[in-house]
Amino acid sequence: MTQSNYYSFFQAQLQAHSSSVASDILHLLEKHYPKEYGGLEDKEHEELITFLNKLVNMIGENIVEKGDSIQRATDLGERIGEKVSQRDGVLSDYISKLSLYKEAIWTFVENQTRGRNESFKQLMEIVNRIDLLFNYIVHGFTLAFSKAEQRKVNDYEEKYLKLSTPIVPIMDHVAILPIIGEIDEKRANVIIEETLRESNELDIDWLVIDLSGVYKVDDLFMSHLEKLLTSLEILGLKPILTGMRPDLSMRAVQMGLVSKTKEDVTTKATLKQAVSMLYNQTTKLS
Repeated sequence: MTQSNYYSFFQAQLQAHSSSVASDILHLLEKHYPKEYGGLEDKEHEELITFLNKLVNMIGENIVEKGDSIQRATDLGERIGEKVSQRDGVLSDYISKLSLYKEAIWTFVENQTRGRNESFKQLMEIVNRIDLLFNYIVHGFTLAFSKAEQRKVNDYEEKYLKLSTPIVPIMDHVAILPIIGEIDEKRANVIIEETLRESNELDIDWLVIDLSGVYKVDDLFMSHLEKLLTSLEILGLKPILTGMRPDLSMRAVQMGLVSKTKEDVTTKATLKQAVSMLYNQTTKLS
């Protein structure tokens, strides 16, 4: 039998017996993971068999190499990875399960060679081809899983950054924004977005921005501080800066922010001074 006919034979056999091989895979899953697969509901059982059937058909169809075989295997792996990530599964567990898929298909191929005259070399060519396809399935799987995990990390980081930007109302139309720690590009943008949103929602006229907890003062920080101050002024809010350490004051001069501060932004050495000033003003108005 020529090599092409040999590949075509196993392609036809896998596609013709895909349901049987799918059942063999499920049997292995039930054996190795009885708690997870031992008592599936009818709908879950049917959906899993349908999926396994499609997987076996894909392997069979691509035993004969095609131009898009690798991409199709990778795409299938990505679809599996996306579903697994939605269930909060563990990556290593599902890769172990994929090895059971491969084991069932290998066993089927081995059984099909009994009573035939194919050489060991020919059998290994088929096994290696199946192994290659599964390698790309695993590649797609881990790729999708990694993307999903990165999305989760980004979501958690976004939530953390929002929580780390608290605007605290202290009296009518007055609130405090303490900025603590190092400020990178992402956190700076979140601070600006959340500050503008919350200031508008809380009906604030005065916002005290306390900078005493800022670890690092660089051009990036000063640029975003200026952007925040300008945005607040456009909204009609009056910002007050407190906690201006000497290095922060020097950087403000170098960046040209000092002129803006003198004209448009009130500054106080401490948070206590700013609160006292605002309290006196609101008391006089009332």
